[in-house]
Amino acid sequence: MNNKIPRKTLKRIEEDIENNNLGKARDRLHGLIFTYPNELHLRKQLGDIYYTLQYPEMAGRYWYLEKHKTDIMHESCLLFETSMGNNPHHIARALKFKGDSNHLKGLYKDQPLSSVQKKVAEELIYEYKETWQDKLVPFGCLAFLACLLFSAIVGLFTIWNWIFEL
Repeated sequence: MNNKIPRKTLKRIEEDIENNNLGKARDRLHGLIFTYPNELHLRKQLGDIYYTLQYPEMAGRYWYLEKHKTDIMHESCLLFETSMGNNPHHIARALKFKGDSNHLKGLYKDQPLSSVQKKVAEELIYEYKETWQDKLVPFGCLAFLACLLFSAIVGLFTIWNWIFEL
């Protein structure tokens, strides 16, 4: 556990779980995962909640990055893969891991992986480098907006001159 996560929030999550207020605990954990994406233990805790709520596919989504999986976790991860059509790209996107890929590099070394899991791990660890073609899309959008703005200004100026020249 990392010291940067507020203890107060973790305590509230534990209290919510004890009071069987799993919806609130789930929402708090989603917020923490978004804020602290490298803290993989939060994903495990969220997976536990989803499994308790009887959503094994969602539990599998959050247990997917767990290093030491139980049989139940493996089954849930397989259900999650099936729900994503066993497509590594869809699985990687559904995991929504926004943290540092270095945290994932040692994750799968000790475990035997299926071909789908290997491809997902490669996709999560692969660092995408932006090309000049990727930069072309925002530039094209900005150029289009500039042309649109220019046309609007010319149109307003033309209407202004047309009204007052009569």
